Amino acid sequence: KTNVNRPKALLNVPVMATVEDESGGENNNGENNVSSDKDYVLEQRRNRVQLWKARVSIDKGYSAFLSLTELRRLIQANASQPQLVNELMGDVKTNVDQMHASLGVIVRVNPDGSREMIIDEARLSSTLSLPKGRVLCARVIEGGILPHQSACEILPVAWHAIASKPPSSTVEDGEDRLLRALTGLVLTVQPSVDPSILCRCLDATISIGKDLSNITQSRVRMELLHSILSNGKTKCGQDSNLEGVWKEKEAAFMQILASQQK
Repeated sequence: KTNVNRPKALLNVPVMATVEDESGGENNNGENNVSSDKDYVLEQRRNRVQLWKARVSIDKGYSAFLSLTELRRLIQANASQPQLVNELMGDVKTNVDQMHASLGVIVRVNPDGSREMIIDEARLSSTLSLPKGRVLCARVIEGGILPHQSACEILPVAWHAIASKPPSSTVEDGEDRLLRALTGLVLTVQPSVDPSILCRCLDATISIGKDLSNITQSRVRMELLHSILSNGKTKCGQDSNLEGVWKEKEAAFMQILASQQK
């Protein structure tokens, strides 16, 4: 049914297969126009579907966040009852898995029993494209609800998703809060971020390209970048396997930065 209160629905009105010109004949560009209109309609539908999926995923993430907050309180209050704590840990795992799914974190168990963590960049970017998703990600990192290793794996992907787009003009869109949460993660001494993660963060910065204005226009973005550069240089300098790699990446970044100042 047509909803007069939602005029966007009118974009779905079918277009004519052909367009007649003034002489009564068919317009040669008719088929191209139809194709273009259909592509536009399909693109709008895909965007709506992606938006709907992102909202559902974020809502599930918030549900998991609230459950984990309550479970942590219950576990702390009943630390002297091992049996009850063990029962609650089952619920913790379920909700952590749901939180991971919301943020695009995929945990795989290899045949040898080791665990491998992979980030679904499309899912995480979709979540972070909405203010509610950015605030969710910030809250689970700030409160230590998200496992430390998961937060570290999210760091370079989230940084790239944010820094590759112009800063928002809206103050309360959740971006600054998320950036400060990520900065706190980088600066935390114990547990600390693995140096290889900081190398990936620098890779993400370099991959943005020669135009770093998306970063330099935002003080909070610059603060996160500074923490990545300073901590990365210190920690990678203490690792013989990463020291040379970091210097190479840092030189590439400084070259990009120098080209901006010309």
